[in-house]
Amino acid sequence: MKLTPKQIAEYEERGFVAVEGVIPADRVAEMRQRIEELCDEWQSDGAKRVGAQQEADVAGAATGERSALTIRKFSDLVPHEPLFERHATDPAVLDLVESLIGAPIRLYADQALLKPPRIGSEKQPHQDNAYFRVDPADAVITAWCALDDATVENGCMHYLAESHKLGAESHTSIPGTPHLVPDKFAREQTIAVPLRAGGIVLHHSLTLHYTPTNTTSSWRRAFVCHYVREGAETPGRQLDSLRLVRF
Repeated sequence: MKLTPKQIAEYEERGFVAVEGVIPADRVAEMRQRIEELCDEWQSDGAKRVGAQQEADVAGAATGERSALTIRKFSDLVPHEPLFERHATDPAVLDLVESLIGAPIRLYADQALLKPPRIGSEKQPHQDNAYFRVDPADAVITAWCALDDATVENGCMHYLAESHKLGAESHTSIPGTPHLVPDKFAREQTIAVPLRAGGIVLHHSLTLHYTPTNTTSSWRRAFVCHYVREGAETPGRQLDSLRLVRF
């Protein structure tokens, strides 16, 4: 599933592009089910192995409770969960990525990002490369796959279009958390990108973005893969230790 010249031009101009219908509905349902199982087993070794994180661990969270209904994140599922490995290595996904950063491609990181009903907190504004510090910045890209229909109300992606053209913004740490936020951010100028389940939005590592609180009675779940082009400098991770997913 290669991107069209128009889609590539949109990515280059705006710093992001959304593509609907990438992942079949049956596989999306399987990933949702597995996430539900991991949430139900949140105290198990299997859930701990993929870094189960609770809303209660977020500064200013709406709840201090910890349960299967308050999970907000799992990390590094690909090495441990065959279903998510299949997604990360899916030729349809890698075709999209290669259209924008070229090849060979390695998987830099992966995450399941969840917003529990009513309490799913905002993900603060940031540039991904404030964390990754990959050089050059255009050698790393994020592929954000909706596992539920992502809407404005339940916390879809919001982007500051063309912000990737401005280079790396200065970020400041949020006290007591590992999170970084830009010193300046024009939230009112962002563009919401609703996406149906199975769709993927790809964004540049310097595109400023955030996701708002989930105000609905339903989950908003996404599986996110970050890919890096072979040959880039990756000070945060040893490049040759990252899985080569496309030659």
